[in-house]
Amino acid sequence: MPSPPPRLRPRRWRWWARPATAYPEVRTAVAALQAGAYDWLSKPFDLDDLAELVRRALETRRLRHEVAWRRAQAPAPRPADVVGVSEAFTGLLDMTRRVAAAGRVPVLIRGESGSGKEYVARSIHDLSNRASGPWVTLNCAALPEGLLESELFGHERGAFTDARQTKRGLIELADGGVLFLDEIGDLSPALQPKLLRVLETGAFRRVGGQKELTSDVRFVAATHRDLARMVRDGRFREDLYYRLNVAAIDVPPLRARRADILPLARHFLSRVAAAMDVDRLTLGAETHALLERYAWPGNVRELRNVMERAAILADDGVIGRRQLPPEISGAVEPTTSYTVLTRDDGTPVSLAEAEAAHARAVVAWAGGNKTRAAEVLDISRMTLRAKLAETSADEP
Repeated sequence: MPSPPPRLRPRRWRWWARPATAYPEVRTAVAALQAGAYDWLSKPFDLDDLAELVRRALETRRLRHEVAWRRAQAPAPRPADVVGVSEAFTGLLDMTRRVAAAGRVPVLIRGESGSGKEYVARSIHDLSNRASGPWVTLNCAALPEGLLESELFGHERGAFTDARQTKRGLIELADGGVLFLDEIGDLSPALQPKLLRVLETGAFRRVGGQKELTSDVRFVAATHRDLARMVRDGRFREDLYYRLNVAAIDVPPLRARRADILPLARHFLSRVAAAMDVDRLTLGAETHALLERYAWPGNVRELRNVMERAAILADDGVIGRRQLPPEISGAVEPTTSYTVLTRDDGTPVSLAEAEAAHARAVVAWAGGNKTRAAEVLDISRMTLRAKLAETSADEP
């Protein structure tokens, strides 16, 4: 005769226990399940049914442990759509994996425009234990302050004229996942303390709301700006900067990882070939040197665009000199003669000051029309305003 099963300890098996009640109300069942119960039943109950529930609960626990073990044994996945072989890339990949495993720790990704900051942010999501949770993005430079606050925190019905119904913000929608805040340096001073509070406490209120809400979200921010300089200049909150900068990742520009240029080019060509239903697109022999010697000021984004353009122009599936833009093919020599902007003491100005001076000059050229100036500069009007305010120094 088989020995009886061991006596179950309520505290040990509480995660699957099925509460017994003589009042089988739906409200009672919901409350029990929300408190962590596996299931529930009403009195009187059959012992055979109880035994079956115990078996199912144990099987569920076994499967969970098996899944967790298999995930731990599986090789670390490669970040999505990130390609490279250079030492700079492997260092970036290692840092990304380490940061991804750091729980809810906020992340600040720094790098030039087009260098792949969003791909790194997405990789942090995909490599973390939040991979099954939502991935939500917001470009802080793309929206005016009032609309940005509503997008981020949500709003209650009647909070403003067009608020005809309650809207959940991106912080709520990202619950259990990652919220990626691109161009965090463009976040308005009025919203910075509100974001800081969410980072520190997880609590927030919708626009026009009184109820305090919470969300389990991991924040990943990115910027091409020098936030440390902005803190010194009083244009970015110091406490918010240090709260975001817990885990920082610096994405190197493409010119600092030249060994990755050809692998990236082939990767983009394979994607274009699949989209165009073309058997194969290849790089000609002379194209290799042309791509590797170019400075790529637009970084990975520029390389992707060049490959897409070249694929459209290719007749035989081979990308040669004729399919490349003039500045890369050598039809137009890149200019090496330029005027260095200097201060009164003869020292060169910073890049931020040079950008601000150029922005002011374009605004003057446009007759004070900032919308037109922003179009010429290929930036948003909000970004233009930020650049105009980026330095209080006199024009060189």
